[in-house]
Amino acid sequence: MLVLGLVLMQRANLNVARPMDGIWYLGLGLSVGGVFFWLTAGMTRSQVWEWIKGAGLALACALVIRWAVAEPYRIPSSSMETTLHGDPRFGRGDRVFVNKWIYGIRVPFMNKRIFYGKKPERWDIVVFKSVEPDAIHKTLVKRIVGLPGERIQIRNGRIYANGQPLVIPDFMPPNMYYTSPPDARYGILADDQYSLVPPGHYLVLGDNSAQSRDGRYFGWVPNENIVGRVACIWWPPSRWRDFTGFSRTLWWRVSVIVLLAFLFTRMFIGRLWTVRRGDRRARYAVLFPSYGFRIPMTRVWLFRWRPPARGDRVLCMLPNEKNGYEEYLMGTVVGLPGEKISRENGEPRVNGKPLAAYGLAVNGRTELVLEGETDGGGKKGPRETVLNGACAVLADSSDDAAEVSSRCIYIVPLKFVLGRCYPLHRAEISTSPAARNG
Repeated sequence: MLVLGLVLMQRANLNVARPMDGIWYLGLGLSVGGVFFWLTAGMTRSQVWEWIKGAGLALACALVIRWAVAEPYRIPSSSMETTLHGDPRFGRGDRVFVNKWIYGIRVPFMNKRIFYGKKPERWDIVVFKSVEPDAIHKTLVKRIVGLPGERIQIRNGRIYANGQPLVIPDFMPPNMYYTSPPDARYGILADDQYSLVPPGHYLVLGDNSAQSRDGRYFGWVPNENIVGRVACIWWPPSRWRDFTGFSRTLWWRVSVIVLLAFLFTRMFIGRLWTVRRGDRRARYAVLFPSYGFRIPMTRVWLFRWRPPARGDRVLCMLPNEKNGYEEYLMGTVVGLPGEKISRENGEPRVNGKPLAAYGLAVNGRTELVLEGETDGGGKKGPRETVLNGACAVLADSSDDAAEVSSRCIYIVPLKFVLGRCYPLHRAEISTSPAARNG
């Protein structure tokens, strides 16, 4: 399904002679469906429902941002060369971000505004809905040249506004000139109908004047048709360009530094974690480098400087072999590598001693979960295992691991212990200093 959808989208993008929006959206639907069935394969009904709710919320947020804030747009033609490289083929041409709120928020699917923002300025590069009902490309990108109320004339390669020649800014392509073809009327003929820009309208022209079908042919563009201002070229990276100057401001530099610092901290240093027991909550800071250095988002440890100590509160990753997904567990280390852990009458013991003998004060009854054992409804008999390359962790309940029992001790391989946890509020399970000394 995914492959078929991608093929249909590719065919639709390659067809320039006539629009194939229906085929493209069909391909998009098949692609999304293929990805959905691939991601949810092996999930239970409740897991699929939770996944749909999360994906739906993310999609709703993305649609709101795309409607009101910013939207990516690809350049379909060469009318804005050399400023913007256009190519209708799949994966070709410049990709730009369009600032959609700067001129005011538009009503979805309509050429009307909920409110008006900043007025478009001369030399702004804008994306707008075509005023030609039979246009091949319904959404176009051009540069604003003529403003409302101005009398525009293009002659001898220059543009005159109210009789005065316009000075081409330095940020525009060098040797810039505009043609005045005989089959064009707007901005060419002297009649008011074709030279005087009406109120609330603009004259838009392509930088590649000789090869651009722009306002000289289809006329004035109403403010309501303007989708937004082109902010930057974001793809390909070699073509990155900021048209607004925002990347040179202090706000941009501070924002990038903060974002990079957050990502670095989240991937290499640690994160926050919430533990819930009944109506009480506790917040913890999880430090990843506590026991070594792990490649982010993998199970590969490059270095290990020490194993967890008894009494350490740790965050662990528990792979689920049934569905292939991973669950996260926070708990207290009660058994160390090389020790024997057993169960007598349902109560866990480490090297034959109860947990209290190690200074571990645990409220309530605990159970020992050993790999491969089943309850079967009867009384569990004595069990014993040696913690080879693993530790025993008394689990807490957590918002992120709702299915993990808070009354169980799990045998966790050391490679799945992600980091040590430090309380930001009062801890739920208390440990005495004797616990750390074994």
